[in-house]
Amino acid sequence: MILQVLGTAAAEGWPALFCECEACRKAREAGGNDIRRRASYQLGDTIHIDWGPDSYNSMIAFGLDYSPLRHLLVTHAHQDHWMPIELSWRRPGFSKIAAGSHLNIYGNAKVGQRLAAELEGTPEACAMSFSQIEAFGELDLGDATAVALPARHAPDQQAFIFLLAVGGSEVLIGHDTGWFADEVWEYLASRRLSYALLDCTYGTNDLREGHMGGAAVIETARRLEDLGALAEDCRVIATHFSHNCLKMHDELAEYFAAHGIEVAYDGMEVEV
Repeated sequence: MILQVLGTAAAEGWPALFCECEACRKAREAGGNDIRRRASYQLGDTIHIDWGPDSYNSMIAFGLDYSPLRHLLVTHAHQDHWMPIELSWRRPGFSKIAAGSHLNIYGNAKVGQRLAAELEGTPEACAMSFSQIEAFGELDLGDATAVALPARHAPDQQAFIFLLAVGGSEVLIGHDTGWFADEVWEYLASRRLSYALLDCTYGTNDLREGHMGGAAVIETARRLEDLGALAEDCRVIATHFSHNCLKMHDELAEYFAAHGIEVAYDGMEVEV
């Protein structure tokens, strides 16, 4: 099954709206891997993680078909990760939905509140339903399972990162988190990750409150290895970058190369 990384930027995107900084200017000129949409992922045909303002753009850019989606995991209710009004177009008159099609949405209480407040039409009319999730709760996604791990991000709500199990692979989707809480380290010590995608919003800057920077990503990878949480061939991948870090894709790749860590780019695919 293919996991595709659809977006690798923080809230503003990269280049950021209205921004005149050097990093955004370079991205506009270079294109390619220096263009970063807001963070989201698709696993196979039926599972999606986060639904932000670039969902339509990602569909067009990467030739996706969202009609088979059955499960949508939402990390938290910030607008760069959760744009529920876009799901309104599932209702009759805007889309033709196959009989029996149903989209299960999972998130915290604020995700549910924003869905109720912003969706045009009822969830039933849009062939959807919402389930509130709890820390360390396991979700049956048909082709995979997911465990919601508490993130140290967005203190006004319980944000999550997700551990996905697909066949014999375990994948950590770890954007929008600061340094992991003790209970998350303890839980991950019992797992064997094939892929670990880690928050690097601050680029090469050493910060770890709410988000992480390069030193924290490197230290996280080392600690996971020390805990025995990484499979022998595990790929550690840094993602979720802010243009304020002022490092372009090639510069980030060079910084992490010595530590065996990859740098995600929009459209990146890994086979799980």
